[in-house]
Amino acid sequence: MSKSVPVYIAADLGGTKIRVAAFGPTLRPLFKTELASEAGAGRESALKALAFAVERALEWLAQHAADASVTGIGISTAGVVDARRGVVLDSTEAIPGWRGTELAAWLQARFCVPVAVENDVKCALLGELNASPELATGRVVMLTLGTGLGGAIAEAGAIVGGAHSVAGHFGRMPVPDPWQLGAFCPLEALVSGTGLANVASRTGACVYANGREVLEQAAAGDTQALLGLDRFCGYLAMALEQVYWALDPEVVLIGGGLVEAREQWWPRLQEKCGHTGLPTDVRPAQLNNDAGIYGAGALIKAVAISGVDTNADK
Repeated sequence: MSKSVPVYIAADLGGTKIRVAAFGPTLRPLFKTELASEAGAGRESALKALAFAVERALEWLAQHAADASVTGIGISTAGVVDARRGVVLDSTEAIPGWRGTELAAWLQARFCVPVAVENDVKCALLGELNASPELATGRVVMLTLGTGLGGAIAEAGAIVGGAHSVAGHFGRMPVPDPWQLGAFCPLEALVSGTGLANVASRTGACVYANGREVLEQAAAGDTQALLGLDRFCGYLAMALEQVYWALDPEVVLIGGGLVEAREQWWPRLQEKCGHTGLPTDVRPAQLNNDAGIYGAGALIKAVAISGVDTNADK
């Protein structure tokens, strides 16, 4: 009788898509696919889509890897996550009703294997650390520039959750509102895809729908878009300066959708960071959209190897 091979299923749940994978013992992907998340329709739709994604991976394993033994499921999800219990403590309306979801317990009851759940950016940082082990010896911060601004902190390869599971949620930090004297706004209103659109729209008559439109117009030489992009880089450099003085990391990784178009703005950011004289090493993340599922795979592998039930009440 052949010996069974441990396999880890990982899923990265986003507002529009779910990326799911089956990983072998060394976290080499055996199977990967992408499905609609239906998350905008609310909690029940998101849970149904997530279960379907896991079932898709299980079906593939049954057909193509008969010796596979599914050892656990790792989930990367938006929101503030209590990783010990696998519960979503807080969430935006990107997934209506997601706050309070006992995600690990729900999946464990359905699939009868251990489940580990973590915030999507924290999973992305785990994925980057797994891909670049030399980063796992010091303090690393990750910022993700998507629709909003996400973040995560790792110390010697381990994610720092914080006393209330919010460590690294830099996008929620209040900063002075540049357009309303005496008021404050969340940092992600300036530093994110939405932030880029906000900043660029405030520099002239044109109103941009999103950060992608700003980048497209900037590439075409639009003066207002170029000015907005320059100011956006200034706010991002400010955020990096705050991270430096608060956490003093060896490396800051920048990921998310905007980084895929970094050739338009990375030199501007480097120039502005150079003016601050900060010694922090700022780099683009390497795994792009795969970071979350690789991190979720690393998360459940660590749980499976340790034999610790992260969802048990203490």
